[in-house]
Amino acid sequence: MPWVFKGTPKGYGKGYGKGWGGGGKGGGGKGYRTPQALPDDYVATPGVTYTGTVMAYYKFQGYGFITPDQAGVIPNDKVFVFWKNINSTDRYPALLKDAKVQFTIAEVEKQGVKTLQAENVCEVGGGAITIQDETDAKKVFVGGQNLRYTGTLKFFLPKQGYGYIKIDPGYQYDKEGVPEEIRAEAAEMNCGGQNPGYAEDLKVEFGIWVTTKGAFKAYNVTLPGGAPMPVAPPPAPAPA
Repeated sequence: MPWVFKGTPKGYGKGYGKGWGGGGKGGGGKGYRTPQALPDDYVATPGVTYTGTVMAYYKFQGYGFITPDQAGVIPNDKVFVFWKNINSTDRYPALLKDAKVQFTIAEVEKQGVKTLQAENVCEVGGGAITIQDETDAKKVFVGGQNLRYTGTLKFFLPKQGYGYIKIDPGYQYDKEGVPEEIRAEAAEMNCGGQNPGYAEDLKVEFGIWVTTKGAFKAYNVTLPGGAPMPVAPPPAPAPA
């Protein structure tokens, strides 16, 4: 007889949300809480493709949750999604709340507990998720979106999700007030879809955009020539 969801076990739900993602992109999470174990009689079917809706996604923690369209096929009617399992061409893979997606599921072990996570997350129909262009189209750029500047990344702190770039001298800008140093946030660190690592005194190139509050920030930060930025080392395996 196939597994049928019969309700939420006691204590399952609270604590299964924002505690996840400590190792996500940007590193801004509060650390993993122990995930809820799967029911003993539940068996995942990795080859099955599901569709669903993104119920929440915490961009700078690099994780979120998807609600499947078909109720009762997944415990608690939601599944955890980690940024590395998003099929995306964006420099910083992410999902938008309420977006429709397609995914498979897999049983994984987290902190000694067997649980579920979404994999192969993409647009319904199999296309790569691309929200970066839509986001970039709303930005106001200094000198245009494709104009590149050079400078030195003084530091980048993955846990805090930001750093600062000292712009090389000699540039003339089409907007007033561009400072000598600008903030570089995790979402603009182009690591080829990977998690940015700690960096210090690194030569970089980048664009500049202006927020609605008038702050100047780095855009699409790369190494000289457009090469990806250094990535963070993989997390250490959990102790047995």
